[in-house]
Amino acid sequence: MSENYEKKGYLLEDFRLFHLKDNGETKTDYHYHEFYKLLFFISGKGGYFVEGKRYSLVPGDLVLIGRQCVHRPEFEAGTTCERIILYLAPEFLERESSTACDLTECFSKEYDHVLRPAGKIRQRLFTLTTDIERELSSKCYGNEISSTGMLLHLLVEIARSIRHEEVQKPSPMLPKSKRIQDIVHFIDTHLTEDFSIDELAEKFYISRYHMMRRFREETGTTIHAYVSDHRLLFARDLIGRGIPATDACFRCGFGSYSSFSRAYGKFFGTTPSGRTFSDTIMEESLE
Repeated sequence: MSENYEKKGYLLEDFRLFHLKDNGETKTDYHYHEFYKLLFFISGKGGYFVEGKRYSLVPGDLVLIGRQCVHRPEFEAGTTCERIILYLAPEFLERESSTACDLTECFSKEYDHVLRPAGKIRQRLFTLTTDIERELSSKCYGNEISSTGMLLHLLVEIARSIRHEEVQKPSPMLPKSKRIQDIVHFIDTHLTEDFSIDELAEKFYISRYHMMRRFREETGTTIHAYVSDHRLLFARDLIGRGIPATDACFRCGFGSYSSFSRAYGKFFGTTPSGRTFSDTIMEESLE
């Protein structure tokens, strides 16, 4: 696998806020963080890939990225793209949580990664977000304490809107072509089996190169990367459930442990056993 999905960014404070506005031409590779990330999409065209799923965004959407979630933005070049991003330290959320209120709840894998609040809820969340930004940039007495309170309020409001089903949860994008949909479904349901691109093309009565081109156009990734990414995500879940890394390797369709370990390290930044894959601190990514 040629892609290198490294850990990017570090966070020394409880939280940081960025307000970004650009033309969407900057390309960002897949990466992950050890902190939580909240993105409020203000304007532009594009989407987000999170944990192997591709979401299309509209202004007002919230993107929720948990710790070690592999993701990357995909904004349309030439259009003004504006968003507010919050980085949240795990220690901060744990410290401010209580038995009855877990502030990491809205980042749980049980929920979708994209929320689409409407009407008054969207305006309320956006107002809270811009109030945090304004307070952080002020030099008023107690601005740090005040902005922290506003942030906690924002997280509670998001969790409430999810619990009360007051927000839409857009489904990941699917290919438009029925044939590519069928290929994706076949891969998903035969992920642990050994199959080649030539065998896929033969099975679905399509030329190899036409299939590869259409698949990339409609999913945003190559067949090889799609298969490898989803196998690695499956392997991580198995290891998290206590399955030995060697067993997870072969259960997920990898032919050798050495190739699995290398791919796992590039994707998650750690070996399957949890050792650090690279001690290099990557330059911080705002995306």
